[in-house]
Amino acid sequence: MLLSANMIKIHDTFGIKQTFDVFAKAGIQGIDFNNDVAEYCTKQHDRQFYEELGNYAREKGVAICQAHAPFPSSFTDEAKSAKRFDEIVQAMQNAAYLGAPMIVVHPCVHLDYAVEGNPEKLFEYNLDFYTRLIPYAQEFGIKIAIENIGRVSITSTPDRLNKLYDTLNNPVFTVCFDVGHCLLQGVDPAEAIRKLGHRLANGCTHIHDNSGDTDAHTLPYYGNVKWESVMIALADIDYQGDLNYEASGFLKSVPTGLYIDGLTYMAKVGHYLISRFEYYKKK
Repeated sequence: MLLSANMIKIHDTFGIKQTFDVFAKAGIQGIDFNNDVAEYCTKQHDRQFYEELGNYAREKGVAICQAHAPFPSSFTDEAKSAKRFDEIVQAMQNAAYLGAPMIVVHPCVHLDYAVEGNPEKLFEYNLDFYTRLIPYAQEFGIKIAIENIGRVSITSTPDRLNKLYDTLNNPVFTVCFDVGHCLLQGVDPAEAIRKLGHRLANGCTHIHDNSGDTDAHTLPYYGNVKWESVMIALADIDYQGDLNYEASGFLKSVPTGLYIDGLTYMAKVGHYLISRFEYYKKK
């Protein structure tokens, strides 16, 4: 298991190549490449750009662990949704050129889930949406990770996510488990991990913490998640993926000049969590 992190806060400050340099220096071994940054979900860069970038990262000792598609995935405006679908496909191709094994693609949530009839409409809409992505995933050789999002949405509980995943029933799909989103839903993350089970085992994670009321995206142990139970649950399902931070909110109040120090501390916390996972794997 590698310690990985999304790049937004660092990328916005230093640029892409120096992000790899900073990650390597801090002890973060992998990256969640944010294709939701505008230039990375378009044709602005060619295949050579991404292949060279991937090689540069690996030379620095930073693996491309996963990627993140632009979001939201849909809108009430059909023209905007069609444009976004094309951007997601482009992001998938660019991520594949980079060498990412999987890309997180959010479910479509453009309808209010609380309105009668909308849960059924959203389920069918998402079935069609993800099914249309299958041939692209096969062509590019990249998996699609479906994330649990939102307080009330098509994937906000393990049962809802499982239903969508199982109905799609295609090996191009896996699961991205977002610990913070799960806590906001009022579901125990460890319980959710066990319910997701084999669907998550070869997937990926978004590791961050919050107090249960706002999506703070802060560092583990700075919120209400019970991290020991999370590591036990991941070990119990034989999780094969990486520990991937989406915790850049921790750096929100940190001066730019202390970013590397902040990341170094974040890395220490992450490696501690990995050590706990490995301990439970051996038991």
